[in-house]
Amino acid sequence: MLLKQKLSLKLAQRLVLTPNMRQALHILQLPLLELKKYLQEKVVENPLLEESNEEQEKEQTQTDELLDNLLQNQTEAPEYFDSDNDNTSYGQEQQKKQAYKESLLRYSPSLQEHLIQQLNLSSGLTPAQYQIGQLIIGNVDENGYLDATLEELRETSLAGKAEIKKVLSLIQTFDPPGVGSSSLKECLLIQLKQQNKEHSLSAKILQRYLTDLEKRKYEHLAQLFKVAPNKIEEAVKEIASLEPKPGRPFASFPNSYINPDLFIQKQKGQYEIILNDEELPALQISSRYRKLLEDKKVPKNTKHYLKQQLHSAVWLIKAVAQRQATLLNLVQFLIKEQKEFLEKGTRYLKPLTVEKIARAIKRDKSTVSRVIANKYIQTPSGIIALRDFLSQGVKVKPGKFISSKNIKVQIEELIKNEDIQHPLTDEKIVEILKERQIHLARRTAAKYREQLKILPANLRKNSFHKE
Repeated sequence: MLLKQKLSLKLAQRLVLTPNMRQALHILQLPLLELKKYLQEKVVENPLLEESNEEQEKEQTQTDELLDNLLQNQTEAPEYFDSDNDNTSYGQEQQKKQAYKESLLRYSPSLQEHLIQQLNLSSGLTPAQYQIGQLIIGNVDENGYLDATLEELRETSLAGKAEIKKVLSLIQTFDPPGVGSSSLKECLLIQLKQQNKEHSLSAKILQRYLTDLEKRKYEHLAQLFKVAPNKIEEAVKEIASLEPKPGRPFASFPNSYINPDLFIQKQKGQYEIILNDEELPALQISSRYRKLLEDKKVPKNTKHYLKQQLHSAVWLIKAVAQRQATLLNLVQFLIKEQKEFLEKGTRYLKPLTVEKIARAIKRDKSTVSRVIANKYIQTPSGIIALRDFLSQGVKVKPGKFISSKNIKVQIEELIKNEDIQHPLTDEKIVEILKERQIHLARRTAAKYREQLKILPANLRKNSFHKE
């Protein structure tokens, strides 16, 4: 067989994200408190950005002094604006901004921020993979578990499962160990793997005999692995030392406080939606720096720097406004679709997916997913995550669907009211639901029960006897 080299041209289309587009997408998925912190940082970094406040008139008197300094020193713009040794009022102002910027280093990051920082440091990621990583991290819950299936991630990102699995595997190597897992077993196995113990006795027990471990059948495990009972006890201690909730260390930080992005009030039978933007800084372009751009005496390099910062400032203000408009539009649709859920509870939740929302508000699925991630709404019944308005549909009969969350509520109620001496098996739950015109496979019922963190019937009976 003859091998030879040749050159060929290939035409292909691909989306290349500019830094401004990346910033807009980042702003879109930030919850309220994190957005507030982000905008405060940008005010510190960009001299053309300022917050609208009562002290503006007082600060305006500094314009002439600043202009004189620029013209007299003829200094390179970046060096001048980064100077922290200036004794003028402008220099003192910069020192205050720098002090605030340094104070941000003591800010305790949320779990999502901690993961995004590691994603930013990951080398070799394509723009598409980076977007997938952001999507995955946005769906990691407070305990560190992935709160979305691969199919849901595929529908939202429009990427293949293989690509999603690749990025997910990367995130599962991040700190804290076990983050991004979809189950307790996977979480613990990942932690053992990071300790180079993926082939240890502990890993083998978790992989194949988790049920026996839960039932404390240590002698049976010793016989299966042909080891002394004390070896099993050592393995159990090792497993017990692992962290079942990787996100726990981040949950106790003050920044985990939930501040809703929106409020809804009921007025004469209709819901009124109010954006919670009072805490966000009201950004505007600095008039004193704008005057410098119009002054012919200002050096070209200074004007070039100011124009760059002006462009960044205008883009940021537009991105924030677009975020707020998209969020409001999306929530208006959610309230319209899930009015019964708001008034009567989860039993009345309709099947609603990201894809359906995207079609209704005429936005991309990835955009909708970013808007929903980590956002909350204050309702008359309490604070609700926007994600709670979504639910996959289960077909109960031709043309009729019911939300999976509705079914979970019914399963939870059945088990709560069961005879403690004769707990309901998964098969029995399926039979009862069938009488309610809800046709469900036994494995699906078992999956929902596990997601509700409810033990199987035999273990529920044992635990009741112990009590």
